[in-house]
Amino acid sequence: MKRRPFLLAASAVATAGCLGTSGSPMDAASSAPTTDADRSPSNRATTEPTASDAHSTRVERVETYDYAVRMNDLGDDPGGALTAFADLDDRERRVVERALDGGYETDDPPAWLASFLAGTEVVERADAYYRLDHDLPTTTITAETVDGSAVDGSVADYEAYEAAVTHDGRVMSGLLRIARDGGAEFTHVWPSLREFLDSYSAVDYRGDVVSVSVDVEDDGPPYAVTASETSVPDVVPADVWDVSHASEETRALVRRAGAYEGAYGFDDAPDGFVDALDAHRYAFLDGTFYTTHVEKRVPAPVALTAEFVDGELELELRNDADRELTVETGAPPPFGVLSFRPVEGSERDDSDGDDGRRTLWTDAYEESDHVHTEGGEVKSVNSIGLAVTLAPGETTGERYEVSTGDLPSGEYVVDLSLGVESGKEGDDANATARYRVVFSV
Repeated sequence: MKRRPFLLAASAVATAGCLGTSGSPMDAASSAPTTDADRSPSNRATTEPTASDAHSTRVERVETYDYAVRMNDLGDDPGGALTAFADLDDRERRVVERALDGGYETDDPPAWLASFLAGTEVVERADAYYRLDHDLPTTTITAETVDGSAVDGSVADYEAYEAAVTHDGRVMSGLLRIARDGGAEFTHVWPSLREFLDSYSAVDYRGDVVSVSVDVEDDGPPYAVTASETSVPDVVPADVWDVSHASEETRALVRRAGAYEGAYGFDDAPDGFVDALDAHRYAFLDGTFYTTHVEKRVPAPVALTAEFVDGELELELRNDADRELTVETGAPPPFGVLSFRPVEGSERDDSDGDDGRRTLWTDAYEESDHVHTEGGEVKSVNSIGLAVTLAPGETTGERYEVSTGDLPSGEYVVDLSLGVESGKEGDDANATARYRVVFSV
């Protein structure tokens, strides 16, 4: 848990991987594979073994999936609304304890109490969650753009405004924008802001003169603080799917997808699973919130083939549609930076930070302006989306060197994630094509 910072308004949680894109260009190089339990027999398509190269390598199979979802782990507090009781100081704990025991009252609320309540919406104590409510005075700031000649009073320059809205190390320069959009409401008005509001009637704000009005709602003493038990999903200011009430099959799928880096591919979605993801911003299970992006719900009209040619792994992508397709990936196209790792023990495990992953090398890395290499190694990749356009029946591909000299015998896997845009309308306009190439050494 963490103390919620001062917020002027609820903000959306940034998430990666929207429908029809492949997300981060490193997804394909950093994703862990799906277990065999998530693949239907129809999708365990086996590529005919190729002739062995000098290192006895061959492609065993290329796998794909019916669905792909991106359920990023957001932790236990995506909106910054929770505060642990243990993180409070002594006087704050006393307020919460009295609020839980019938209510806290004061005739003269000190500034620290207003600041505490302004930044603390829900307190967690002994695995229970309590929402704090109060009737302390509330200050609402509204603003509108006006002609400078109509201002009755002093007009602050932007530097004075910026100094006034700087609080606890944060520059809240968007305060006036929020005030113009409907009003900015405060329980706690810090001293520099209070002095500013008392001194100025308007602000020279980014080329506009913006008048400022202040309204204080105060019902008078005594002022009370109360606490009521709530649930975590009810605290987040967004639609939350509480998966704890779903079937065990659904809960297990959410756990696997949430533990996976990148777009998670699977077959045979439980009834209502995709609809539930579409209807909610977050999924909540086992005390953790997840994003709910559905990246593939219809077959992507592209096919991937893989084989070893002269000791190199050749991957080719073919447009099987009767129309032009745009394939999106990270740098360099058409597949971005790829890696491989052992199939055995390849479920995500961050305990030692090493899952045996190695880069598949191509000179296209050195030729790309967005891939930074040194000594034949990829050091970093710019977060950029690139696209390749394929006509019906057209193919694109790349060959990769596979360092097998010191590899133990066994099977290894390459994960790929590609965004496909067909230019059509509706659910089949975009899709994420997820593949696993399994080869043996």
